[in-house]
Amino acid sequence: MSGAVIPPKVRTRRLIVRAALCVVYVCLVGLVFALGKGHTIILDNKDAEDGSVKAIESLSISVDGQEPIDLQAGDRDMAKVRGQGHKVEVTVMDGQKVENRIRVPLGEELVLLSIPKLMAGVKPAVVPFVPKEDATPPDQGTNSNAFTSPDANAPAQPGGAPAQPGAPAAPAKPSNQPAP
Repeated sequence: MSGAVIPPKVRTRRLIVRAALCVVYVCLVGLVFALGKGHTIILDNKDAEDGSVKAIESLSISVDGQEPIDLQAGDRDMAKVRGQGHKVEVTVMDGQKVENRIRVPLGEELVLLSIPKLMAGVKPAVVPFVPKEDATPPDQGTNSNAFTSPDANAPAQPGGAPAQPGAPAAPAKPSNQPAP
């Protein structure tokens, strides 16, 4: 059937079907990416750095129906979740119960949820988490392209010049001979 001519209507239908399958495939990939991606949410019950909200004395929090986690003022814990949107249920020990929905930003794997901000309605309650040892102070940039010589820590020769790679070490002075 190599010499058969395909009618234009059939070619058009085939093109439409192939395009529709490509669109469905791309949509499925996006859906699986968004719903299947795992995240870690750090549940933070500490005072806000700017002092706008204070930590809650004692509470219980559940994310997406998982087992509740009890937190005291100043405590942190974490919850592993899947997907972008999550239901957070906070029960304060005085009986107050609050349900909120949070959204994890796309591309973030580790976020910090400030429970006092969430309870007070302060935005943003969910922020990307950056550990302190990984954070670089804004006024001190690091030059990752700086060259470090392998001989930088090599002992100096007697004349003050650095030792050459592969050169024999300077002879040690015997202790019984006088210095020149």
